[in-house]
Amino acid sequence: MQLKTIIAILLFSFAQNFYSQDIRIDYNLVYKEDTLSSETVSKKMVLLVQDGESRFCTEKQYQVDSLRSIGFKGFAMGDHVFDAVKDKQNRSSKYYYILADVYKLTEPIQLDWKIEKEVAEKYGYNCQKATLSYKGRDWEAWFTQDIPLQEGPYVFKGLPGLIVEMEDKSHSYKFSFSGLKKGFHKMDFEGFSAKPMDISRSNLKKAMLDYYNDPFREMRTGNVKAKFKDEKGNDVEPDFREMTKKTQSFLKKNNNPIELSEAIKYP
Repeated sequence: MQLKTIIAILLFSFAQNFYSQDIRIDYNLVYKEDTLSSETVSKKMVLLVQDGESRFCTEKQYQVDSLRSIGFKGFAMGDHVFDAVKDKQNRSSKYYYILADVYKLTEPIQLDWKIEKEVAEKYGYNCQKATLSYKGRDWEAWFTQDIPLQEGPYVFKGLPGLIVEMEDKSHSYKFSFSGLKKGFHKMDFEGFSAKPMDISRSNLKKAMLDYYNDPFREMRTGNVKAKFKDEKGNDVEPDFREMTKKTQSFLKKNNNPIELSEAIKYP
């Protein structure tokens, strides 16, 4: 066997072993909540690959969950948008927070990738282009076999290398690779303060519509205690009717989910 072939095999084996262990990949996410506005939201995201499974979440949420995993009981504000876990059975579990409840929606991951011939260097890696239509959006992705992980941001996976960049054609969502770290603080991917409740897609939509129709139900009925104060710090009676109108207006305006075909049709 030629020396070059032996070296190539050894390097490939080393890479496979290295990336089969716990890895943290960082991404920057830029997205639009309102399609009629040019304003964007930016978030730092992390992809945690652990024991054959992975979790995608905001860096802020990862920091909060890390604190809770070592016994922290105090108040800490997280950021749970785009929270998703991919398991060994090729399923994704996505988590939705509505009032005090946490819902878990588990679905099989079905991605019909098309690998293109186009190649380019991105983020210092040799990359190849792939395209995908997924739940109402057409995506362009760049993956690198330099990092032999069949992983990527959110629920995206299954290419012969790590996805380092991904953007939909409407330019509403873009994920960009920003770093890789060997190892991280391991924890239960479902170590939430409230146990998630399994829910179907249809029942999730119903729960979201119920929240839209009466977002302050728990406060009105007294199930959740809250005090409202004016600018001078004096207690005031809340105007739930006006508050409901503002919340409904916000939900209708910021209705550009990453899974576009699953957008709630608000009345």
